Amino acid sequence: MTVNHRSIIGSALQSCRVEPRYQDLASDAIPVATTDNGGVSVKVIASECLGVRSPLRPRTPALCLDVALRPGVRLHQPIPRGWTACAYVIDGEAHFGGEGATSAGARTLVVFGDGDGDVVDVCAEASGARVMVVAARPHGEAVVRDGPFVMNTREEVEQAREDFRHRRNGFEMANGWTSDHAVAATAR
Repeated sequence: MTVNHRSIIGSALQSCRVEPRYQDLASDAIPVATTDNGGVSVKVIASECLGVRSPLRPRTPALCLDVALRPGVRLHQPIPRGWTACAYVIDGEAHFGGEGATSAGARTLVVFGDGDGDVVDVCAEASGARVMVVAARPHGEAVVRDGPFVMNTREEVEQAREDFRHRRNGFEMANGWTSDHAVAATAR
């Protein structure tokens, strides 16, 4: 099974009006961390896990891990204090936390609350599990999304859409935008 995902990391208002920056990380370049017994394998997309660090350096610190667990195996992932975290069970079944753990099956999102501590503790059930763990520091601002546009107000979303239509905002279609990838695709 192939799972593709696209991560967009939002910035606080004071830092979102900076020069756009894109970092590409091909799937074969994502570092993989494993436990000594091989029971846990983690693609470290952003941040760090089991001593392995991602080469991505987002402006807004964030954690993104694609975790595969064998049956009965546990991962205890530290999360910086004050960050918000969630986990999406891609496949299998897992439980989160210690006593009174929350169980979740495939295609289930688990959102951790403020009182959940500074760790995500996940353990695979009998069939094993694959889980995407994501965390970041909340910026405490309103978020309005419409299609690919994510801003703080409906008016800003409409302005971004208008800028996109008129090639004024640094997106791929913007006047003067160039890319080695675009040149290679055109040559094919």
